[in-house]
Amino acid sequence: MDYHEAADVLTGLQQRRPKLGVETTTRMLEHLDNPHASIDCVQIAGSNGKGSTARMLEQILDDAGLRVGLFTSPGLNDFREQIRVEGRTIAKEHVSEHVERLIPCLEMLRADDDEPTHFEALTAVALAHFGAMDVDIAVLEVGIGGRYDATSAVDPVASAVTSVSLEHTELLGETVDVIARDKAQVAPSEAPLITGTTGDALAAIREETNVITVGNRHDPESDIVATETGIPSPIESAVSIVGSEWAVETHLPLVGAHQATNAGVAAALARQVRDVPIEAIETGLRGATWPGRFELMSHNPRVVLDGSHNPGATATLGSLLDRYEYENLHVVFAAMQDKDHEAMVRSLPPISTAYATEPAVDRAETAETLAPILETNAKTVKTVQSVPEATEEAIETAGTESDDLVLVTGSLYAVAEARDRWTRLVVPVDQSSNISVSASTSTGTGWGWGWCWCRCWCWWWDDC
Repeated sequence: MDYHEAADVLTGLQQRRPKLGVETTTRMLEHLDNPHASIDCVQIAGSNGKGSTARMLEQILDDAGLRVGLFTSPGLNDFREQIRVEGRTIAKEHVSEHVERLIPCLEMLRADDDEPTHFEALTAVALAHFGAMDVDIAVLEVGIGGRYDATSAVDPVASAVTSVSLEHTELLGETVDVIARDKAQVAPSEAPLITGTTGDALAAIREETNVITVGNRHDPESDIVATETGIPSPIESAVSIVGSEWAVETHLPLVGAHQATNAGVAAALARQVRDVPIEAIETGLRGATWPGRFELMSHNPRVVLDGSHNPGATATLGSLLDRYEYENLHVVFAAMQDKDHEAMVRSLPPISTAYATEPAVDRAETAETLAPILETNAKTVKTVQSVPEATEEAIETAGTESDDLVLVTGSLYAVAEARDRWTRLVVPVDQSSNISVSASTSTGTGWGWGWCWCRCWCWWWDDC
């Protein structure tokens, strides 16, 4: 089986189904000889912040000298980005190998009217890859909720719930406390759950399991105090994390007080998993970048990409924007159909020009539906069908000499399409062979220059 056939198998699976539970994922893992059984797994759940926290934990553990697998969702451009070992995307040949092994099980599941979703199958592939690569620790970002998520087929040695807000209410429940109880089911059996939640969510989680709480210095009940202590640059925060017997002072290339809390959760998880040295926490946090999360792509005009995809995330984004000075705000907005669009738009600062658009995803809400919602918070609203086109129009409207700010938000899928403007690379024509090659960070094969997670142009093998 070649890679394209394997990719077609995975992407052809259903995205959602009414049946809840981890039994289907468990059957796939059993078929693959339970590759996760010999791996220490960490689950990270939460309405917002779980991807950033997972990335920080991965970097900390890597700096501590451990071999780490990371499974996140969604990928910005390619599902292969969701599965990494020591920072390297899963190779196409390994995708082919794992999917080929999985196909007999997929056929049996279909015969039982139990076909897995894409996420469930990808979870099985990720754990198979981590087992084959003999990782020390697998860091797993939970997809939805906790109790019935595919990642809950593992027995974690440590877990966290970063935050809880109203999301996926049709699946998880109508109130914050009910959703919190669902997410709390990722708690490990032999260690406290680490959480950055507060209020009703925290109270509900406490009723489900023992917890270690991470909060700011204004919360006297926090077991670990994580604080953003300064802003050394527009793309960096200074953070302080203080535990009962340890403390960390470092810089974080993920800005905002919420990211300081996420850093505290990641540090607490690292101490719980392996009791890693303080130096590894400091250097790990300093090197933990995460594309599409308040990512500054340009200065003239200033362009920010942020994948905030629910009201809680856009409210945090709105607060973060308040610390920056700009004249006019131009927003490229797209979102999935199942989101609370009104609350998302309402939580953003006043918008000068809004561009209602939609990424090339089946679940995307139409630009025509989003446009009247954006009118409640924008002086001017334009409907543009393509995210790249909307991004170009917003940048042109802002102009290179202005103090305006362009924001692309509402969905990581939209951010991914907008981000291609800066990350796609065209390799110059080879005059000796009359061959021109187009490449990007996520497609193609061979050596070439590409935009790396370290925010530098790096020479790398694209199919590694």
